Amino acid sequence: MKKSLKQKALRLRAKGCSFREISLALDVSKSTASVWARSVVLDTQAKLRIKKLGDDGRDNGKKTICTKQQKILAEIDSGCGVFKNRQYGIDDYKLFLALLYWGEGAKTKNRLVFINSDPAMIRVYMFLMRKSFIIKEEKFHALLHLHEYHNKEEMLNFWSKITGISKNQFSIYNKPHTGINKKEGYKGCLSIRYGDSRILKEVFLIIERCKNLPNIAGLV
Repeated sequence: MKKSLKQKALRLRAKGCSFREISLALDVSKSTASVWARSVVLDTQAKLRIKKLGDDGRDNGKKTICTKQQKILAEIDSGCGVFKNRQYGIDDYKLFLALLYWGEGAKTKNRLVFINSDPAMIRVYMFLMRKSFIIKEEKFHALLHLHEYHNKEEMLNFWSKITGISKNQFSIYNKPHTGINKKEGYKGCLSIRYGDSRILKEVFLIIERCKNLPNIAGLV
């Protein structure tokens, strides 16, 4: 009986069956199927079939993982109400602005200076500035840090569109060659300055109130 099964395993392997397929077909363990059939010399057609099985298995595994991740994200999304289906007022926007500035803004005394290379973050910052305060657009000044490989005009157009700041309010700092290879997709780093000490003071007032939250909650 065992000899007969082994012969079947050899024939199946020669046809390009995987050890898993052989184990299922003969009702033996995968390790037994491997011991019986691993010595079989495969022809080109059999090798191609086994390779395709492996490729298909990896693709299916990726799809399974992706499906699981999508399910997890959907569950998280349904249970998280942050920035979802809500109308915000000016105090909310000021809070969002202060928290963003607390993390990424410069701690100067007379003007707001926000520096980042992430276009999405810069866009959000500009949106919050305009939603939180009455802004004089001509007071914005943008300093763009570029490497030698950047196309200056292209980057100016890009960042002007992201920020809504006129190109004539931009300055460019050409970074010296550092020997660092070109970063794909890197658009340079932008520093946005806005001179208004009153706005800056209000932003830092909100930040100070945030710092005091643990005391208010009795956690400290």
